[in-house]
Amino acid sequence: MDGVDKQQGLPCRIVLTGFRATGKTAVGKALARLTGFRFLDTDQEICERMGCSVAEAIRQHGWSYFREQEQALLAELPCWQETIIATGGGAILHHNEWQELHRGAFVVWLRTDLATTLSRLALDQKTAAQRPALTGGMGGQEDVQDPAKEISAVLAEREPLYRAGSDLALATEGKTPEELAGEIYEQLIFQQPCSL
Repeated sequence: MDGVDKQQGLPCRIVLTGFRATGKTAVGKALARLTGFRFLDTDQEICERMGCSVAEAIRQHGWSYFREQEQALLAELPCWQETIIATGGGAILHHNEWQELHRGAFVVWLRTDLATTLSRLALDQKTAAQRPALTGGMGGQEDVQDPAKEISAVLAEREPLYRAGSDLALATEGKTPEELAGEIYEQLIFQQPCSL
């Protein structure tokens, strides 16, 4: 499966969405190796453009500033070709830009249960720098009294958007990024029914 067989009709973009710690970056890199597409992590790209981490940008300017940067980048992406795009968990909130990005793309929603999300966030050393609190104050995770409650509240808002804005949903618990990338690739090649 080295490279891309143009006869197989892969979409010009494969977009990964989902909440924090669902494995979008790791799966995206594995999928890029499988397809021969380039890989883009939107949070990383935004950080490079801002010259600081997500947490630092939010401490200095607030979530609205970060969302504006995210919205501007999403507006550029519909013209990108042969790209795997791992989006930030809140990118789905930009309805118009998401619809444009979805045209000509295959969107995969990576999901985990609450316990797995909490466990992965606790083990991830990048959490403090890259994953500031989504509700409440403008600081880091220390602003969150109850992470499980915060995640549940945010997911209640976002899950309907993930569902409506995706072509395929995959649970990630107990699977490696390579296994998940393989599942996505097979869905694309064999056009299996999507599981939303």
